Amino acid sequence: MTSRPPGAHATQRGDRVQNALESIIAAQVKTKVWLALGGQFFAGDGGIHLLGGILRHGSLARTVREMGWSYRHAWGYLRRAERALGTPLVRTRAGRGAARGMELTETGHLLLERLRALRDRIDEALGPSGPTLDEVAARGRVRGNAASSVAARTSSARSRKTSRTGR
Repeated sequence: MTSRPPGAHATQRGDRVQNALESIIAAQVKTKVWLALGGQFFAGDGGIHLLGGILRHGSLARTVREMGWSYRHAWGYLRRAERALGTPLVRTRAGRGAARGMELTETGHLLLERLRALRDRIDEALGPSGPTLDEVAARGRVRGNAASSVAARTSSARSRKTSRTGR
């Protein structure tokens, strides 16, 4: 015999199951694409937006503003991928004004092409299922202004010190 919460009718259970089934069928499939070497992540959906933005704008600063990432997060992302691959993905262009900026190296172009091809294959099979730009941006989002960020880190460091020393 199945147990029911007191006062629950058998039809209520059936309604809940039916509603759950409808929700499962209506659920949206979401996927992430990433590349790893030796089990370590080095590039994924965020890299598609980051490298594509650098290619489009010729500027890391403009790309991170568009993506909603912090400049520091983007540099860290690029450096991690470069360490994994053992070669630069980007190079800076010296100069003034529009001549100054950043461009993809041959490896950067190859990585962007590979990531886009993987994302396209998955989306062809499942429909658009990758994270939106807003979902990608949440990973490297700028939180508040620099002053509040420094204050938060300082406060956090004080809290850790206090918890270790008991003072």
